[in-house]
Amino acid sequence: MLAGVAGVSAAAAVVPAQAQEGEEPVAVFNRPREGLDPKGLDLGAFRLFPSLTVSETYDDNIFADEDGKEADFITSITGGAQLRSEWTRHDLTFDTRVRHQKFLDNDEQDRTEYFLRPTMKFDLGGRDRAVISAEHSRRAIGRSDPEEDDDEKPTQFNRFAVGGEYIHRINRVFFGLEGEARRDDYFTSGDDVRDRIEYRFGLPVGYEVSAKTDVKVEPFVRRRDFDEDNSAGADRDSVAAGALVGIDTELSPLLDLNFDVGFIANDFDDPRFDSRVDLIFAGEAIWYATPRTTVFGRAARRDLATSTSNASSKTQTSAGLEVQQELQRDLLLRVDLLYFNDDFHDDDRADDRANASIELEYLLNRNLSLVTDVRHEERWSNVEGEDFSRNLITLGFRARF
Repeated sequence: MLAGVAGVSAAAAVVPAQAQEGEEPVAVFNRPREGLDPKGLDLGAFRLFPSLTVSETYDDNIFADEDGKEADFITSITGGAQLRSEWTRHDLTFDTRVRHQKFLDNDEQDRTEYFLRPTMKFDLGGRDRAVISAEHSRRAIGRSDPEEDDDEKPTQFNRFAVGGEYIHRINRVFFGLEGEARRDDYFTSGDDVRDRIEYRFGLPVGYEVSAKTDVKVEPFVRRRDFDEDNSAGADRDSVAAGALVGIDTELSPLLDLNFDVGFIANDFDDPRFDSRVDLIFAGEAIWYATPRTTVFGRAARRDLATSTSNASSKTQTSAGLEVQQELQRDLLLRVDLLYFNDDFHDDDRADDRANASIELEYLLNRNLSLVTDVRHEERWSNVEGEDFSRNLITLGFRARF
């Protein structure tokens, strides 16, 4: 969704094409196109894929206000690079991106965001696998997000994260260990109560039903620690435990499904917050409808931290539909529909949000393309004054090497 990130999208990966019998199907935006794919820079054992995007966005409601809408133009400059190893064994990918946004009439909204994400995949022989990943990023909370506190300047934070997974297979049985630690450190004024660290550990155990279907059960635990109590003096720290049941399958040669469903039980350190058990799930279905059309369906229900009002946490339920269409070999279309429901616990607030966007990319050659995006956002809240509607139009130019 180009407008949602003001002109930022990743370069298409070079992967095998669809339509040959016996080959895995590939989504439209990721399909190789001879003469139109960047070659990257040969660095010996690595290949580097740099990119640069310059875009201009018109936003008719930059503060996502219900009344008194203020419009502005936003210039975005985004530089990115992906480094891929070309080793005969193991695989290293390093993704990085930096984006600066300049507002024409509201320079207090200017912001710079970036991320660094290395991922190492180990070939352990046989079918065992191990993955280690990390992230350092600087992020800004969007004005449309209920977590935005409506200050004059945007709410920003630094994220530090590390995670890993190991899976061992014995015949059709597999089991392993996965873990993640994440620290969010807010540096904008008055946002210290948002600072927190989370740990999560899981023990996936599963069975290979067939060459195309895995099922699993994963018990997990999570600890969430805030640096400070919220504005009401309540302690939002919690310990959670739960379990997921999942399936990863190829329903047909052109339809893939990955879905997990389970529960999470939260126990808060502060007795003012009720312990509770919630349904959680996450999944994606991919339909390769034709060699020129790919359809994604996504749904999730997650337990998330919040700093809104006096809430202990929130449950966010989301659903999305994305259609990728190759109109011509050098003209790509993406249509994206998203819905979110944010239900705040130990607080009366509930929000519904809907986003719709249409993106076009015209590939001039293997290095240059033109991009445009039209986006509409809506929010309906039971808190007075928190509804809004918003339209964004983006035009941009992208270089990839």
